[in-house]
Amino acid sequence: MTAPVHMTQVSADAATGICVLSLTGELDYINAAELRADIEAVLAPEHLNLVLDLSGLEFCDSTGIRVFLIFRKLMLERGGSIALAGLTTRLERIFRMTGLSQAFPLYPSAEQATAAVKESG
Repeated sequence: MTAPVHMTQVSADAATGICVLSLTGELDYINAAELRADIEAVLAPEHLNLVLDLSGLEFCDSTGIRVFLIFRKLMLERGGSIALAGLTTRLERIFRMTGLSQAFPLYPSAEQATAAVKESG
């Protein structure tokens, strides 16, 4: 049985335009649509940059990766960016093997990702 994925808003700073969300649990085809709706509900128009802390994400299938790609497209359309942080060894390996590490900046922690986004903005 799939453990549901949970999203927690860590921070949302209108001044910097950065929204930081933390994901825990398992992200797959069963709950990807719900997660997408949850993220859409917290992203305000002033959020140009999104940081996803995946350190608590125990599993992610291709449907979950598609959710990340959807939000990458949205952030780029807004003139911003998306950064992924805290990937497990397995998930980071998948991103590197598939070339997705070229599409997403990957950081060891959400704090480092947030700092990098602030510096580039």
